[in-house]
Amino acid sequence: MKQPFVLTACVSAAILASACSEEPIIEPVGPLPPPLNGTAFIDPDVLTVQGPNALTGLTPLGVGSRVMYDGRIEAEATYDTWLFEASFIPSLLLEIRVNAEFDSISAVDLADLYAERFGVLPQVLREGVETLSVHGGLESIVGLNRDLVVHADQGEAHRIQGFLEEVMAHETVHISLDAEHSSSPSWKAAQASDLRFISSVADVSPDTEDLAESFGAWLAVRWAGDGITDFLRAIIETAIPARLQYLDAQNFEMYPVVD
Repeated sequence: MKQPFVLTACVSAAILASACSEEPIIEPVGPLPPPLNGTAFIDPDVLTVQGPNALTGLTPLGVGSRVMYDGRIEAEATYDTWLFEASFIPSLLLEIRVNAEFDSISAVDLADLYAERFGVLPQVLREGVETLSVHGGLESIVGLNRDLVVHADQGEAHRIQGFLEEVMAHETVHISLDAEHSSSPSWKAAQASDLRFISSVADVSPDTEDLAESFGAWLAVRWAGDGITDFLRAIIETAIPARLQYLDAQNFEMYPVVD
């Protein structure tokens, strides 16, 4: 004899969820997508030259030969350069090397520009940088070893858009902070605790870009004041709370940046 068919209140949560007293529980299948594309470009007012500046002087040193990385050939090469020494609070020195493809007047202008922008960066990012190299071209600004490599045409595009300081900050994280922090157990624990990466850049290259991308977001949330919107602040604080707490705990020296 056939057994009678009895329809219970919830025969199947997947089929009759609307008839159940509770909604079906759906577990997330993976990490949430990042909310931003790249944190160097979230707002041009995170760092500005209108605020305090650590630059105290710029001295021409004449001409000299230097081995420098050049993004146009994706390799190091020896170049004749115009040399300058920039000084910053507290007693930090930076050698600026401008490729001699520029004339002397243009070299002075470029050295002035990048010394001023470098002086806007927090001290913790400036401390690890020994040289700043300037070439022509539209190649990306990159931080390699202790050298910040700038291609002037790309730098000018960033300056016009208002993001030059933020891009320089991102790249100096690679120079000054990556070695100590990006592989530390505490940083790895913060990464694991958060639900997502802050940006697509960090998501694609978590081992090499997550710290720099997260630092840019932390800089915006903790130090930009009214430079970012409350909406953007909420997005960042919701996405990476553990990473923000990790960076808070480092007590970085941030002069001349003030909150």
